Amino acid sequence: MAAGVPAPPFVPVSLLELLARHDPARAEQVQRLRDEPPPDAVLVLGPAEQAVGQLAAALAARVPARLRCAPVEVSDRHARIAETRAVVWVFDAAASAPEAHWARLAALAGQVDEVHLALAGTERGRGGGAALAAVRARLAEQLPRLAAAPVHLLAEGPGRLVAALVRPADYPGYRNALRVLETGLVEALGRRLTRQRNAARREIATGEALGRNRDELAGLHREAIGEWPRRFRNDLAELRGRTSLELTGALRMLRDDAREQLNHADRAARARFPEQFGSAAGELARRVSEQIEDLYEITGQPVDGAPPGEHAARMGPPVPSIAPPVRSSRSVLEDRLMLVVGASGGLGLGRLAMSSLVEVTSVLGASAMPVAVGLGVGAAWWLARARRAVTERARLAQWVGGVLDELRIGLEAMVTERALAAERRLGGAVSRAVDERVAVLSARLREHERLARRAAVRRAELRSADNRSTDELRAAGAELVRLLAVPVPVSAAGPLPVPVAVPAAVPLAEPELAG
Repeated sequence: MAAGVPAPPFVPVSLLELLARHDPARAEQVQRLRDEPPPDAVLVLGPAEQAVGQLAAALAARVPARLRCAPVEVSDRHARIAETRAVVWVFDAAASAPEAHWARLAALAGQVDEVHLALAGTERGRGGGAALAAVRARLAEQLPRLAAAPVHLLAEGPGRLVAALVRPADYPGYRNALRVLETGLVEALGRRLTRQRNAARREIATGEALGRNRDELAGLHREAIGEWPRRFRNDLAELRGRTSLELTGALRMLRDDAREQLNHADRAARARFPEQFGSAAGELARRVSEQIEDLYEITGQPVDGAPPGEHAARMGPPVPSIAPPVRSSRSVLEDRLMLVVGASGGLGLGRLAMSSLVEVTSVLGASAMPVAVGLGVGAAWWLARARRAVTERARLAQWVGGVLDELRIGLEAMVTERALAAERRLGGAVSRAVDERVAVLSARLREHERLARRAAVRRAELRSADNRSTDELRAAGAELVRLLAVPVPVSAAGPLPVPVAVPAAVPLAEPELAG
C-alpha cells in the first residue's frame, strides 16, 4: 500500500464467522475478495444480445476499465466475477426477460455491489413507456435494492451510463465482499425461516400423530376394561339363549314324531316303541350335552384347576336315565276289566243281532244260538283288541309326556349348570386377559408420555436455537445494511486503472471476451 493512501476498511470478523457457520463457500468467497487485488473490470450482458455488443463497443474507448461482454448464461468462473467491479445489464423493451434471466441478474447483484441498468429497443425521446414501467415493477418484486436505480435508455445515447461508470470506485473489492456477505446471510436467514416454518408444520403434525396415538391407546385401554367383559357376557348369554331355543325345538320335534309313530303303530311297533323313543331321547341329550361341553374347550383349564374331562365327570350325568314303561298291577287289572267288558259287550251285540234277524233265526233253527255266540265272541275280540290298543297308546303317550318333562328339566338344568361353570371359567380367563392387556397398554401409554415429553423438550430446544440464529442473522443483516449505506471516501480509492481498449465487434457466441 502506497504511503499516504488509507488502508481499505475491513469486513467485520464477527459477520464473516457467522457466515462461515451457515455458508462456508460464501465465507471463502468473501475471504478471497478481501485478499485479492481490487476488481477493475466491467461486465456487460443482458437479454438484448445485439444491444449488448453495440454498447460494449461504444463504451470500450470511454470507460477507464476493462470491458467484458458475455451471454446471460455465462458462468461466474468464465465471467471472472471476482475481477468484476461493475455489471451493466441491458434489458430488451421488445420482449420481457424470462425467469432464468431474472435469476441470473439477482445472482450477479448478490455478488457485485455496483449494478447499472440499461433498456434497449426504445425510441429516442419517448422515455421507454410501458416497457420501462414493467422493468421497474419486476425489479421491485425481484430485486428491491435496484427498484429505485436509474435505468439508462440506450436510445438517448450512452452518455449517462458512461458518466456513471467513470466515477471513482469506493473500494469495489470491499463493497463486493460486503454484498456477498449480505447475500449469504440473507440466504441463510431465508433457509432458517423456511426451516422454522417446516419445523412448525412438523411440530403440528407430530402433535396430531401423538394425540391420535394417545387416543387410540386410551380407547384400547377402555375397551379392554369395559368392552371385553361386556362382550363376553353378551356372547355367553346369546349362546345360552340360542341353546335353550334349540332345545325347545328339538323336544317339540321329538314329541311330534312320537305322537305320529304311536298313531300308526301296531302291537309289535308299540312293543318296540319304548326302546326306540328312549334311544332318540338319549341321542338328543347327547347332542345337547356335546354342544354345551364345547364351552369347556374355549379355555385350557377350569377355575378349580382340574382337567376339563375330570371336571365334566364330577358334574354327573347330563340327563336322567330313560326307563321303559312298567305296567303296574292296577293297569293290568284295568286291562282285564276292559277285556271282560269288551267280551260281554260283544256277546250282547251278537244276541241283539240274531234276535233282530227273525227270518235268519227261523231258517237256522237250533243253529242260531251257536252263530250268535260266534258273532258275540268275534265282536268281543275286536272290541277288546281295540280297547287294548287305545289303552297301550294312551299309556305310552303318557309315558312319553313324562319322559319329555323329565328330559326338558334335566337338559335345562344341565344347560344352566354348565353355562354357569363356563362363565366362571371363562370369566377368570377374560379377567386374566384383561389384566394382561391393561398392563401392556398402560406400559405403552407411559412410554408414549415419556416420548412425548422428550419430543416436546427437543422441539423447545430446537425452536430456541432457531430463534437465536434467526435473531443473530437479522441483526447481522441490519449491520450490513448500515455498512453498505456508509460511503467510503473517494480519496481512499487510489488511482484509477488504465483503460484498455476492446475490439469494436464483440462475438456474443463466445462465453467470455477479455478487453
